[in-house]
This record gives sequence, structure tokens and C-alpha cells, in this order.
Amino acid sequence: MNWKRGMKMRGVLRVLGVFAALGLVVGGFFNFSYGASPEITLRYAGDLPIGNHLTRAQEYFAKRVDEITKGRVKVEVYPAGQLYAAKDYPKAVPSGAVDMAHCVLGQWAGLVPSLLVLDMPFLFNDWHHLWRACDSGVGEILRKDMEKAGVKVLAFTQDATPAFATKFPLKKMADFKGKRIRASNQMQTFIIRDLGAAPAFMGGGEVYMALQRGTVDGATSSVTSFRDRKYFEVTKYVTGIGYNYGLYGVLLTLTKWNGMPADVQKMLLAAGEDTQKWHREEVLKMSKEAVEDLEKNGMEIYTLPKEEWELWKKATLPSAQKIFLGKMGEAGQRLIKMAEDAR
Repeated sequence: MNWKRGMKMRGVLRVLGVFAALGLVVGGFFNFSYGASPEITLRYAGDLPIGNHLTRAQEYFAKRVDEITKGRVKVEVYPAGQLYAAKDYPKAVPSGAVDMAHCVLGQWAGLVPSLLVLDMPFLFNDWHHLWRACDSGVGEILRKDMEKAGVKVLAFTQDATPAFATKFPLKKMADFKGKRIRASNQMQTFIIRDLGAAPAFMGGGEVYMALQRGTVDGATSSVTSFRDRKYFEVTKYVTGIGYNYGLYGVLLTLTKWNGMPADVQKMLLAAGEDTQKWHREEVLKMSKEAVEDLEKNGMEIYTLPKEEWELWKKATLPSAQKIFLGKMGEAGQRLIKMAEDAR
């Protein structure tokens, strides 16, 4: 009886040993693939909803970081304002209250005046012109200026094609007269004013109701925002003009960056470069799809002819440049020239 019990016990121990060995192999496999526990964890804040192409850019970056670092760095994405509102990022990121943020760079112009060059109306002909500027001297200066404000730029991304959504046909500058148009930042208020309309500054969440009630006659934003916020229910026309482009940044607090090993810094920049390349293709595709969806929902799309585009540029760019140069002086003039030379 004791002998039988001993045999059974030895059999059990053999089975347990096999499972233990398998556990070590399986555990080692997953540790190799994803990292047993990350050396660095970064909280990455965003304000766009889940599914938006800008939120998907955050997710893409987090995935590439995991792949390139082999799990040494984990990026936790918090979209839709879960951690902070977009207006709070210029304080939250440099202070280290949050490690990373993905946000429109125009909101940082109070800290980094050189960023206002991105909001110059009609300075950039199209996305490709803007991207060439970002990949050359303009981008280099903006990155350095952001570092002075306590932030490392890992990549530039962007919102979709900018346009006007209106209740009235908008084909000429004269069509603005007597109208009230929503603006989302200070520079846009100046642009709308110089085009002949009355600007109404308000957040994105307020616009649909304002259009529905007739508080405003139109709004400026991106074509994807028009679709996602269902402006086609309260407006009829889209005038696609590309007057300025909403450039976003993948931002990391500089103190966190400076504390990282050099090889990790290099890998994060590689993930940022991959994200930047991927999102440029994505934003062109999303802009095209959004316009098609708006047409399917009954909106009339109008692309501003070159001659009218030049008239709008002449009406808005001088005063915007005056504001910019008042803050930046000769350095601003050089930055504008560098942007123009990137055509």
C-alpha cells in the first residue's frame, strides 16, 4: 500500500514538473515578446474621441513604441480628455503632471510664439507644402523652441483639411458680409474678421447647437469634424479652402526625456517618425472620405478657385503677419521666409 502510494506520489510530481517546465517556457516566451515589466511607463493624454484619426495616431505610436523597444517602454493612451482638457496641456506637460500629450500646437503659442507661423492664413499652399516645412528648417526651429518651454516633440501630426461649413453659399469674400462665423482660436477670429464676417469664439461642443439655433451662420473646422459632429444636419454648404492647417504634436515632458537612456530616446524618435509617416497618409485618406460622406448626406462642396484664394490671402495674411512679427521680430520674418521657400 505504501509502495503504491509512493508510486502515485512520484507520478504526480513528474506531472507537476512537466507543467512547471512548460510554465517557465511559456512565461519566458511572453516575457521575450512583450517584456516582463516595462522599464518606463508613459501616460499619453489626448482630447479627441475614440475612433478619431488623431486618437488612432496615438494608438499607433503606442504600438510602435512597444514593438521597437520590445516592451521596455509602455505607453498608456488616455483619449477623449480623460486626464486633462486640451487647454490644460501647456501647463500639464512641461510640469510633468502628465508624461505625454497629443494636441494642436496653436494652443501653445502663448508659451512658444514661433508656433503662430502655423496659423498664418494662406501661407501654406497644401499639406505637402506644410510637411516640407516641418521636415526642414521650420520644423527644426519649432522643435528647439518647444524644448525651451520644457517639451520634446517626437512627431508632427495634423487634423484633416480645413474648411467652412455654412448655411449659405460661400463662394466669394462678399458672401461673408453680415454673417457670424464660429472660430476656434484667436488667429481664426482675426481671419474671419478680415474676410468681412463677425467672428464668434466657441468650443467644438457648442457649435452644433449654435448652428441649429441660428446663433451663428457657419463654422470653421476640419472636414472630418463636420462629418463626425453631423454638421450636415444643420448646414448645407462646405467651402474647402485650406486657409491654414491644424498641426498637432506628439509631446513628451522634457524632464522625462532627459532622464531616459540614449538608446530609448533613439527608439522613441523612431516610433515618432513612423507615426508621422503613417498619419500623413491617413489624414489625406480621411479627408477624402469625409468629403464624400458629407456629399452623401446632402452637403454641397465648393473648392475655392485659385484667383479667389489669392484675394482671401491678400485680405488676411498682412494683418496676421503684423501680429506675428510684433511678437517675433526679425526671427519671425526669417521663419516666414523659410516657410515660403519650402513651396
